[in-house]
Amino acid sequence: MKQVAIVYFDAASGHRSAAVGLKRALDSRYPDWSVRLINIVDLFDRHKRFGKIARYGIDRFNGQLKRDKVFDLGGQINLSLLFHDLLGQEGIRQLSSFWQEIPPDVVISVTPMYNPALYASVRLINPSAVCITIPVDFEEVKPRYWFTPRVDQYYLNGTDRLYQQARKAGVPDARNYRVAGMVADPLCYEIPSMGQRVERIRLGLDPDLPTGVISFGGQGCIHLQTIAEAVAQANLRINLIFLCGRNKVVFNAIQNLKTPYPKQVLGYLPDTPIQYLHLADFAIGKPGAMTITEALITQTPLIALKSKGMRPVQRGNEAWLVAHQVGILARHVGEIVPAIQQIITNPVYRERAVAEAHRAVYDVAELVGSFVSRNVEKKYDEYC
Repeated sequence: MKQVAIVYFDAASGHRSAAVGLKRALDSRYPDWSVRLINIVDLFDRHKRFGKIARYGIDRFNGQLKRDKVFDLGGQINLSLLFHDLLGQEGIRQLSSFWQEIPPDVVISVTPMYNPALYASVRLINPSAVCITIPVDFEEVKPRYWFTPRVDQYYLNGTDRLYQQARKAGVPDARNYRVAGMVADPLCYEIPSMGQRVERIRLGLDPDLPTGVISFGGQGCIHLQTIAEAVAQANLRINLIFLCGRNKVVFNAIQNLKTPYPKQVLGYLPDTPIQYLHLADFAIGKPGAMTITEALITQTPLIALKSKGMRPVQRGNEAWLVAHQVGILARHVGEIVPAIQQIITNPVYRERAVAEAHRAVYDVAELVGSFVSRNVEKKYDEYC
């Protein structure tokens, strides 16, 4: 039985979503493998100090996301890289104790910045472990964020921009792969058995009105409430489904808001709330890679609110969205209502979303299997 570890962190929600989706795909494709999800802070807890620092940093970051006030993200990235570099060989040795009970044959990371230390800790326990990095942004924000070519690993890149950045960074072509898109949960591809009309009625919506889904990730965001109020004032004849995540304040505010339009308000959902995108004519959210990817897979045009604090990471996502015409980039909340009117009347956005749909998670699962087979053959050749 192959032991596979997929490593993520809970900063925002896209990394965890990608990890969960990939696990489902691997479980289905390779039922004889043991695939487990590892939150990277559980690994860092093996270090006397770094675990506490990492947990504090992630909690602080998620708190900023709820208010859409991420302060100096570039500085936070630089600080994370510095802490990584300060781990040293002794720190990596401490981390390696995490893997002793169940040494992995394969480690897949959907987490940036920490992969050199992650893979080094694994290879102290299993020197022949296959290491695979899957970027979950549409481009690398700065050197060493995703690509560290001196560390032996495969890269599975979901955009042309990432693939070219990897080459420029010095990643050998034999380790640099272009896949069809970003990894998403296989559940995204499952169309609900009940018809769209029936599901809208079940949720208390008007089946004859255009329907939108609004989500700003698992942490939620104040923008949900602002948009709810703006659409009410504009008196648009639409349905809206609000996914408020862990933000109970926003959930209660929207739930108690009297609106002229039918609405459904939901809190945090442990699984990908993809069934609501299948009911939608458009989506509204942040320009996160997972938000864009889920919209593409469900062929749902996206209205993305231009990033502020997250702009260093999401700038490339925004550029991709606009260049491929799969949605509209709103500069501020005041542009959301006109964007809704535009996206429900112009069929080009849906046509482009349909054209960009992909099945990347299945391509990735197939590639992982080929890397494992290649590694087995290599070890056999060395043994002989």
